[in-house]
Amino acid sequence: MRENQIIQKEESMLSHFTVHLPASLRKVATVLALLAGVIYSHHACAQQKIAFPSMEYANKFEMAKKPGKPVEIFGYLSMPTIPVSGKIPVVIIAHGSAGIEAKDTGFWAPYFNKLGFASFVVDSFTPRGVTSTVDDQGMVSNAADTADAFFALKLIAADPRFDAGKVGIIGFSRGSLAANETSIKTFRDNVLRADKNLQFAFHIPVYAGCQNSRYRKNGSFDRTGAPMLFLMGSKDDYTPAKFCLDQIKGLQEEYPGVIDYRVYEGANHSFDNNQGAHYLQMGTSTRDCPMVETDVPSWSRSVVPTGQRLLPAEENRMYKDCVKRGVTVGSYDSKYRNLAAKDIEDFLRQIKMID
Repeated sequence: MRENQIIQKEESMLSHFTVHLPASLRKVATVLALLAGVIYSHHACAQQKIAFPSMEYANKFEMAKKPGKPVEIFGYLSMPTIPVSGKIPVVIIAHGSAGIEAKDTGFWAPYFNKLGFASFVVDSFTPRGVTSTVDDQGMVSNAADTADAFFALKLIAADPRFDAGKVGIIGFSRGSLAANETSIKTFRDNVLRADKNLQFAFHIPVYAGCQNSRYRKNGSFDRTGAPMLFLMGSKDDYTPAKFCLDQIKGLQEEYPGVIDYRVYEGANHSFDNNQGAHYLQMGTSTRDCPMVETDVPSWSRSVVPTGQRLLPAEENRMYKDCVKRGVTVGSYDSKYRNLAAKDIEDFLRQIKMID
Protein backbone atom coordinates (compact mmCIF):
# COMPACT_ATOMS: atom_id res chain seq x y z
CA MET A 1 0.00 0.00 0.00
CA ARG A 2 2.75 2.41 0.96
CA GLU A 3 4.61 1.69 -2.32
CA ASN A 4 1.47 2.38 -4.40
CA GLN A 5 0.85 5.65 -2.57
CA ILE A 6 4.39 6.84 -3.30
CA ILE A 7 4.17 5.85 -6.97
CA GLN A 8 0.74 7.53 -7.33
CA LYS A 9 2.08 10.70 -5.74
CA GLU A 10 5.09 10.72 -8.07
CA GLU A 11 2.86 10.12 -11.11
CA SER A 12 0.57 13.00 -10.04
CA MET A 13 3.53 15.35 -9.65
CA LEU A 14 4.89 14.26 -13.03
CA SER A 15 1.50 14.81 -14.70
CA HIS A 16 1.43 18.32 -13.28
CA PHE A 17 4.87 18.90 -14.76
CA THR A 18 4.29 17.28 -18.18
CA VAL A 19 1.13 19.24 -18.89
CA HIS A 20 3.38 22.25 -19.52
CA LEU A 21 5.67 20.35 -21.90
CA PRO A 22 5.37 20.39 -25.69
CA ALA A 23 3.37 17.45 -27.07
CA SER A 24 6.53 15.97 -28.64
CA LEU A 25 8.16 15.65 -25.19
CA ARG A 26 5.08 14.74 -23.22
CA LYS A 27 4.99 11.17 -24.58
CA VAL A 28 8.67 10.61 -23.77
CA ALA A 29 8.14 11.87 -20.21
CA THR A 30 5.18 9.53 -19.74
CA VAL A 31 7.19 6.51 -20.90
CA LEU A 32 10.01 7.47 -18.54
CA ALA A 33 7.51 7.78 -15.69
CA LEU A 34 6.15 4.29 -16.36
CA LEU A 35 9.68 2.90 -16.55
CA ALA A 36 10.56 4.60 -13.25
CA GLY A 37 7.51 2.96 -11.68
CA VAL A 38 8.60 -0.47 -12.89
CA ILE A 39 12.13 0.05 -11.55
CA TYR A 40 10.80 1.30 -8.23
CA SER A 41 8.40 -1.62 -7.89
CA HIS A 42 11.17 -4.12 -8.69
CA HIS A 43 13.42 -2.56 -6.06
CA ALA A 44 10.68 -2.46 -3.44
CA CYS A 45 9.85 -6.16 -3.95
CA ALA A 46 13.47 -7.34 -4.03
CA GLN A 47 13.22 -8.73 -0.51
CA GLN A 48 10.17 -10.84 0.32
CA LYS A 49 9.09 -11.14 3.95
CA ILE A 50 8.28 -14.77 4.81
CA ALA A 51 6.93 -16.05 8.14
CA PHE A 52 7.74 -19.58 9.26
CA PRO A 53 7.40 -21.74 12.40
CA SER A 54 10.34 -22.14 14.78
CA MET A 55 10.79 -23.40 18.34
CA GLU A 56 11.53 -21.58 21.59
CA TYR A 57 14.16 -22.99 23.94
CA ALA A 58 15.13 -21.43 27.26
CA ASN A 59 18.75 -22.57 26.92
CA LYS A 60 21.13 -24.91 25.10
CA PHE A 61 20.37 -27.80 27.48
CA GLU A 62 16.74 -27.74 26.35
CA MET A 63 17.81 -27.43 22.72
CA ALA A 64 19.90 -30.59 23.10
CA LYS A 65 17.40 -32.71 25.02
CA LYS A 66 13.80 -31.43 25.04
CA PRO A 67 11.03 -30.44 22.64
CA GLY A 68 10.68 -26.70 22.09
CA LYS A 69 7.63 -24.46 22.29
CA PRO A 70 6.21 -23.27 18.96
CA VAL A 71 6.88 -19.69 17.89
CA GLU A 72 6.44 -17.92 14.55
CA ILE A 73 9.23 -15.74 13.24
CA PHE A 74 10.08 -14.33 9.83
CA GLY A 75 12.89 -13.51 7.46
CA TYR A 76 13.60 -11.62 4.23
CA LEU A 77 14.23 -13.60 1.06
CA SER A 78 16.04 -12.17 -1.97
CA MET A 79 16.85 -14.04 -5.15
CA PRO A 80 20.06 -14.28 -7.21
CA THR A 81 20.82 -11.37 -9.52
CA ILE A 82 22.74 -13.52 -11.99
CA PRO A 83 21.42 -16.47 -14.04
CA VAL A 84 21.46 -19.78 -12.16
CA SER A 85 21.27 -23.16 -13.87
CA GLY A 86 19.05 -25.65 -12.05
CA LYS A 87 17.97 -25.35 -8.44
CA ILE A 88 19.18 -22.30 -6.53
CA PRO A 89 21.67 -22.47 -3.64
CA VAL A 90 20.79 -20.41 -0.55
CA VAL A 91 22.60 -18.63 2.29
CA ILE A 92 20.84 -18.12 5.63
CA ILE A 93 22.00 -14.87 7.29
CA ALA A 94 21.83 -14.69 11.12
CA HIS A 95 22.08 -11.19 12.63
CA GLY A 96 23.93 -9.93 15.70
CA SER A 97 22.93 -8.34 19.01
CA ALA A 98 21.76 -5.12 17.34
CA GLY A 99 19.18 -7.01 15.29
CA ILE A 100 19.04 -6.85 11.51
CA GLU A 101 21.35 -4.05 10.37
CA ALA A 102 21.75 -2.22 7.06
CA LYS A 103 24.90 -4.23 6.33
CA ASP A 104 22.92 -7.49 6.53
CA THR A 105 20.23 -6.54 4.02
CA GLY A 106 22.14 -3.84 2.14
CA PHE A 107 25.52 -5.51 1.67
CA TRP A 108 25.63 -9.21 2.55
CA ALA A 109 22.30 -10.27 1.05
CA PRO A 110 23.09 -8.57 -2.32
CA TYR A 111 26.67 -9.87 -2.11
CA PHE A 112 25.45 -13.48 -2.05
CA ASN A 113 22.77 -12.71 -4.67
CA LYS A 114 25.54 -11.58 -7.03
CA LEU A 115 27.32 -14.91 -6.47
CA GLY A 116 24.20 -16.80 -7.55
CA PHE A 117 22.69 -17.53 -4.13
CA ALA A 118 19.29 -16.67 -2.79
CA SER A 119 19.68 -15.08 0.66
CA PHE A 120 17.34 -15.38 3.63
CA VAL A 121 17.94 -12.85 6.43
CA VAL A 122 16.28 -14.29 9.54
CA ASP A 123 14.89 -11.87 12.15
CA SER A 124 15.13 -13.56 15.56
CA PHE A 125 14.30 -10.38 17.53
CA THR A 126 11.33 -8.47 16.13
CA PRO A 127 8.87 -11.39 16.35
CA ARG A 128 9.88 -11.75 20.00
CA GLY A 129 9.30 -8.06 20.73
CA VAL A 130 13.01 -7.20 21.04
CA THR A 131 15.10 -4.71 19.06
CA SER A 132 18.54 -5.24 20.63
CA THR A 133 20.27 -7.43 23.22
CA VAL A 134 23.49 -5.39 23.39
CA ASP A 135 22.82 -4.29 26.97
CA ASP A 136 21.20 -7.56 28.10
CA GLN A 137 21.83 -10.80 26.20
CA GLY A 138 19.27 -12.55 28.39
CA MET A 139 16.40 -10.80 26.61
CA VAL A 140 16.50 -13.54 23.96
CA SER A 141 17.94 -16.99 24.60
CA ASN A 142 21.09 -17.77 22.64
CA ALA A 143 19.38 -21.01 21.71
CA ALA A 144 16.74 -19.03 19.82
CA ASP A 145 19.10 -17.94 17.02
CA THR A 146 20.31 -21.50 16.48
CA ALA A 147 16.80 -22.98 16.50
CA ASP A 148 15.58 -20.30 14.08
CA ALA A 149 18.43 -21.13 11.72
CA PHE A 150 17.53 -24.83 11.77
CA PHE A 151 13.90 -24.09 10.95
CA ALA A 152 14.94 -21.65 8.23
CA LEU A 153 16.93 -24.55 6.74
CA LYS A 154 13.82 -26.75 6.93
CA LEU A 155 11.71 -24.05 5.23
CA ILE A 156 14.20 -23.52 2.40
CA ALA A 157 14.83 -27.24 1.88
CA ALA A 158 11.09 -27.82 1.35
CA ASP A 159 10.88 -25.18 -1.41
CA PRO A 160 11.28 -26.81 -4.85
CA ARG A 161 13.06 -23.72 -6.21
CA PHE A 162 16.04 -24.30 -3.94
CA ASP A 163 18.80 -26.89 -3.72
CA ALA A 164 18.38 -28.53 -0.30
CA GLY A 165 21.95 -29.82 -0.49
CA LYS A 166 23.39 -26.34 -1.02
CA VAL A 167 22.03 -24.28 1.88
CA GLY A 168 24.75 -22.56 3.89
CA ILE A 169 24.73 -20.20 6.85
CA ILE A 170 26.66 -17.07 7.77
CA GLY A 171 26.21 -15.39 11.15
CA PHE A 172 27.54 -12.28 12.85
CA SER A 173 28.33 -11.99 16.58
CA ARG A 174 25.24 -13.52 18.27
CA GLY A 175 24.31 -14.93 14.88
CA SER A 176 27.76 -16.47 14.61
CA LEU A 177 26.76 -18.82 17.45
CA ALA A 178 24.03 -20.06 15.13
CA ALA A 179 26.52 -20.33 12.26
CA ASN A 180 28.86 -22.32 14.51
CA GLU A 181 26.45 -24.42 16.55
CA THR A 182 24.15 -25.49 13.73
CA SER A 183 27.02 -27.80 12.80
CA ILE A 184 26.55 -29.73 16.07
CA LYS A 185 24.70 -32.97 15.39
CA THR A 186 23.07 -33.26 18.83
CA PHE A 187 21.41 -29.85 18.46
CA ARG A 188 20.31 -30.61 14.90
CA ASP A 189 18.87 -34.01 15.78
CA ASN A 190 16.82 -32.74 18.71
CA VAL A 191 15.56 -29.55 17.07
CA LEU A 192 14.71 -30.96 13.65
CA ARG A 193 13.79 -34.45 14.88
CA ALA A 194 11.98 -36.10 11.93
CA ASP A 195 13.99 -33.85 9.57
CA LYS A 196 17.38 -34.50 11.17
CA ASN A 197 18.70 -35.76 7.84
CA LEU A 198 19.00 -32.08 6.84
CA GLN A 199 22.25 -30.24 7.38
CA PHE A 200 23.89 -27.04 6.28
CA ALA A 201 26.33 -27.33 3.39
CA PHE A 202 28.74 -24.81 4.97
CA HIS A 203 29.07 -22.58 8.03
CA ILE A 204 30.66 -19.10 8.22
CA PRO A 205 30.83 -17.74 11.81
CA VAL A 206 31.97 -14.09 11.74
CA TYR A 207 33.50 -12.60 14.95
CA ALA A 208 32.06 -15.53 16.89
CA GLY A 209 31.80 -15.91 20.64
CA CYS A 210 33.52 -19.24 21.27
CA GLN A 211 34.20 -19.00 25.02
CA ASN A 212 31.08 -20.98 25.87
CA SER A 213 30.40 -22.92 22.67
CA ARG A 214 32.73 -25.90 23.08
CA TYR A 215 30.57 -29.03 23.14
CA ARG A 216 31.91 -32.58 23.26
CA LYS A 217 30.16 -35.93 22.92
CA ASN A 218 32.07 -39.15 23.63
CA GLY A 219 35.36 -37.38 22.94
CA SER A 220 34.14 -35.82 19.68
CA PHE A 221 33.21 -32.26 18.79
CA ASP A 222 30.01 -33.87 17.43
CA ARG A 223 29.98 -31.89 14.16
CA THR A 224 28.37 -32.76 10.84
CA GLY A 225 31.73 -32.37 9.09
CA ALA A 226 30.47 -29.63 6.76
CA PRO A 227 33.09 -27.04 5.74
CA MET A 228 33.54 -24.07 8.08
CA LEU A 229 35.23 -20.67 7.72
CA PHE A 230 35.76 -18.58 10.86
CA LEU A 231 36.45 -14.84 10.36
CA MET A 232 37.83 -12.86 13.33
CA GLY A 233 39.44 -9.56 14.28
CA SER A 234 42.74 -9.34 16.17
CA LYS A 235 41.53 -6.33 18.24
CA ASP A 236 38.12 -7.80 19.08
CA ASP A 237 37.47 -7.05 22.78
CA TYR A 238 33.86 -8.27 22.59
CA THR A 239 34.35 -11.88 21.44
CA PRO A 240 38.16 -12.37 21.37
CA ALA A 241 39.61 -14.56 18.65
CA LYS A 242 41.68 -16.58 21.13
CA PHE A 243 38.69 -18.68 22.23
CA CYS A 244 37.80 -19.61 18.66
CA LEU A 245 41.41 -20.38 17.78
CA ASP A 246 41.54 -22.92 20.59
CA GLN A 247 38.34 -24.56 19.34
CA ILE A 248 39.41 -24.41 15.68
CA LYS A 249 42.62 -26.29 16.46
CA GLY A 250 40.62 -29.19 17.87
CA LEU A 251 38.12 -29.09 14.99
CA GLN A 252 40.91 -29.20 12.41
CA GLU A 253 42.40 -32.26 14.07
CA GLU A 254 39.08 -34.12 14.08
CA TYR A 255 37.83 -32.86 10.70
CA PRO A 256 40.96 -32.39 8.57
CA GLY A 257 40.76 -30.30 5.42
CA VAL A 258 37.35 -28.66 6.01
CA ILE A 259 37.92 -26.11 8.81
CA ASP A 260 39.56 -22.79 7.88
CA TYR A 261 39.89 -19.36 9.49
CA ARG A 262 41.18 -15.81 9.05
CA VAL A 263 42.21 -13.28 11.70
CA TYR A 264 42.25 -9.72 10.36
CA GLU A 265 45.05 -7.70 11.91
CA GLY A 266 43.77 -4.52 13.57
CA ALA A 267 40.07 -5.36 13.13
CA ASN A 268 37.50 -4.72 15.86
CA HIS A 269 34.33 -6.64 16.51
CA SER A 270 31.74 -5.94 13.78
CA PHE A 271 34.56 -5.13 11.36
CA ASP A 272 32.18 -5.41 8.39
CA ASN A 273 30.16 -2.42 9.61
CA ASN A 274 31.91 0.54 7.96
CA GLN A 275 29.97 3.33 9.68
CA GLY A 276 32.82 4.17 12.07
CA ALA A 277 34.25 2.54 15.19
CA HIS A 278 32.53 3.33 18.48
CA TYR A 279 32.46 2.26 22.12
CA LEU A 280 29.42 0.52 23.62
CA GLN A 281 29.61 1.24 27.34
CA MET A 282 26.98 -1.32 28.33
CA GLY A 283 27.99 -4.11 25.94
CA THR A 284 28.81 -7.28 27.90
CA SER A 285 31.78 -9.51 27.15
CA THR A 286 33.12 -12.82 28.50
CA ARG A 287 36.66 -11.89 27.38
CA ASP A 288 38.03 -12.33 30.93
CA CYS A 289 36.27 -15.65 31.52
CA PRO A 290 37.93 -19.04 31.10
CA MET A 291 37.03 -21.38 28.25
CA VAL A 292 34.20 -23.71 29.26
CA GLU A 293 33.48 -27.14 27.77
CA THR A 294 30.17 -29.00 27.96
CA ASP A 295 29.95 -32.78 27.91
CA VAL A 296 26.74 -33.22 25.89
CA PRO A 297 25.46 -36.59 27.19
CA SER A 298 25.82 -35.68 30.90
CA TRP A 299 25.64 -31.89 30.42
CA SER A 300 28.45 -31.51 32.94
CA ARG A 301 30.55 -28.39 32.43
CA SER A 302 34.24 -27.88 33.11
CA VAL A 303 36.99 -25.30 32.70
CA VAL A 304 39.43 -25.78 29.82
CA PRO A 305 42.26 -26.81 30.07
CA THR A 306 42.26 -27.63 33.81
CA GLY A 307 39.21 -29.92 33.65
CA GLN A 308 37.79 -28.35 36.83
CA ARG A 309 34.13 -29.37 37.12
CA LEU A 310 31.70 -26.45 37.37
CA LEU A 311 28.58 -26.89 39.45
CA PRO A 312 25.74 -24.53 38.48
CA ALA A 313 26.20 -22.29 41.53
CA GLU A 314 29.95 -22.09 40.92
CA GLU A 315 29.43 -21.23 37.26
CA ASN A 316 26.95 -18.48 38.14
CA ARG A 317 29.47 -16.97 40.57
CA MET A 318 32.24 -17.24 37.98
CA TYR A 319 30.29 -15.34 35.34
CA LYS A 320 29.18 -12.74 37.87
CA ASP A 321 32.84 -11.97 38.50
CA CYS A 322 34.35 -12.38 35.02
CA VAL A 323 31.77 -10.77 32.69
CA LYS A 324 32.77 -7.20 31.85
CA ARG A 325 31.01 -4.25 30.23
CA GLY A 326 32.42 -1.96 27.55
CA VAL A 327 33.30 -3.06 24.02
CA THR A 328 34.50 -1.47 20.77
CA VAL A 329 32.68 -2.23 17.52
CA GLY A 330 32.79 -1.21 13.88
CA SER A 331 35.28 0.08 11.33
CA TYR A 332 36.05 3.45 9.75
CA ASP A 333 36.22 2.04 6.23
CA SER A 334 35.41 -1.05 4.15
CA LYS A 335 38.90 -2.57 4.32
CA TYR A 336 38.01 -5.54 6.50
CA ARG A 337 34.61 -6.07 4.91
CA ASN A 338 36.28 -6.27 1.50
CA LEU A 339 38.84 -8.75 2.83
CA ALA A 340 36.03 -10.86 4.29
CA ALA A 341 34.07 -10.74 1.04
CA LYS A 342 37.10 -11.96 -0.93
CA ASP A 343 37.91 -14.71 1.57
CA ILE A 344 34.29 -15.91 1.57
CA GLU A 345 34.20 -16.06 -2.22
CA ASP A 346 37.50 -17.97 -2.28
CA PHE A 347 36.13 -20.37 0.36
CA LEU A 348 32.94 -20.99 -1.64
CA ARG A 349 34.98 -21.73 -4.75
CA GLN A 350 37.25 -24.08 -2.82
CA ILE A 351 34.32 -26.14 -1.53
CA LYS A 352 32.72 -26.19 -5.01
CA MET A 353 29.66 -24.12 -4.07
CA ILE A 354 30.40 -21.70 -6.92
CA ASP A 355 32.47 -22.03 -10.11
